Amino acid sequence: MDEATGSLPRLIAPGCVWTGGCMAASVSGMLAHYSCFLLMGSQRSILIDTGHPAHAEQVERDVVAALAGRPLDYIFPTHAELPHSGLLERWLSRWPQAVAVGDLRDWPLYLPHLTDRMRHVEGGETLDLGDRNFLFVPPVWRDLPDTLWGFDPTTRILFLSDACACFHPHTPGQSDHLSSEVAAPEVALMQDFNSKALHWPRFTDNAEGNAAMDALLARLDPAMLASAHGAVVDNWRDMLPLFKAGMARAA
Repeated sequence: MDEATGSLPRLIAPGCVWTGGCMAASVSGMLAHYSCFLLMGSQRSILIDTGHPAHAEQVERDVVAALAGRPLDYIFPTHAELPHSGLLERWLSRWPQAVAVGDLRDWPLYLPHLTDRMRHVEGGETLDLGDRNFLFVPPVWRDLPDTLWGFDPTTRILFLSDACACFHPHTPGQSDHLSSEVAAPEVALMQDFNSKALHWPRFTDNAEGNAAMDALLARLDPAMLASAHGAVVDNWRDMLPLFKAGMARAA
């Protein structure tokens, strides 16, 4: 795994590149992540989330460099929200052989001219990347009804869209730091983020969801949690109580 340099991209596991960019957070003077991840199997590759349109040039440059002449085969918008899917049409144009995968129930309405390049999948289905079968995971802490998560059994990275976001406003020199390389996030900040990104935590008790998350993590035993907003989490067992507290209703 590459060492932190202060800015993205970063190779977080063999064949998995973390890219994207940062934008001003709700806390004055601080930044927040808008990340996506390129996973390269021995035969095929997949881009997990599209990145925010504001970071299109950065994402394209990093993906092209990491692919090193290989094509991009699949694009997986984890749900239909701007930081996660806003560049889908651009990437389908940039890589004309690529196929969009995910919960695409509504996407023919958005991009009817690209319907023949969409493959709708359900949680539990897999995608053959050559040396691994990428697993689409039904989400526990979902954002929208079309949210899907993903899991790579080789690197054991769980891609969680908006969930388990190690949301910590940071300075420009910390954009590619893992959770073990920065101070633990404040629960109040995570509660504020989740009330905006997931919407429902402010209204309901999450005890049932916590139990379901525990069961999923026990079954998959991930090495890392990769969210679109926040540091990639390499010490999730230490962080899980904070994530649960961050899902609770703020006082």
